[in-house]
Amino acid sequence: MTPRSAVGDTGTPDAAGEPVETAGAFVRRHRQALNLSIDDLAGRSGISASTIGILERGRTPLRSLWTTAALAYALKADPYSLVIAAGRGFPPASHSDRGREHRPTTVADIASPRRSAVCFGEVLYLWRTKHHRTLTHVARLSDTDRLRLSRIERMTAAPSIPTVVKIADALDLPRTELLIVAMCDQLRRDRYAHEGKAYTPHVRDPYTRSV
Repeated sequence: MTPRSAVGDTGTPDAAGEPVETAGAFVRRHRQALNLSIDDLAGRSGISASTIGILERGRTPLRSLWTTAALAYALKADPYSLVIAAGRGFPPASHSDRGREHRPTTVADIASPRRSAVCFGEVLYLWRTKHHRTLTHVARLSDTDRLRLSRIERMTAAPSIPTVVKIADALDLPRTELLIVAMCDQLRRDRYAHEGKAYTPHVRDPYTRSV
């Protein structure tokens, strides 16, 4: 079953003010509010009851954007709030590109004069362009396979939640912002799939003229 959130409007993230809680606690709270058993939620979401059970008990983190979107839809909950809660479950990266003259950086800070970043791959590409960094450099900082990172940047592969967190920490960008961008992509990806299409935005040099 395709999550409703993935076939309608992606909505506006309003998760910043949510109280701190784990992804498992989030799922349990919303499930109990709907008077659903774990088996009921499994049937609604397409996620196995065993996976939901160990997630709620905190024995495994929520790693998949698709699973996050499916659970959020089944629970009639905000997918952005759930992905942010999931992102809190992963430790910070051991490396960062933060320099001596560091100042807080946001996704808006790395956008081009012509347009804002429209997908996760473009955020990564624009950051590299702005800071003159190679994929190899970012892969080393984020402890991510370079080929996998290249596919994520070209939007031919979706990142996992821990990969989003590692990239955010390595690039010294806010986790919350990158998790929201990644979830926007996932909702679009699922909506396109529902329509029998593939969501493959083309990431190109924003300073190059269109022909």
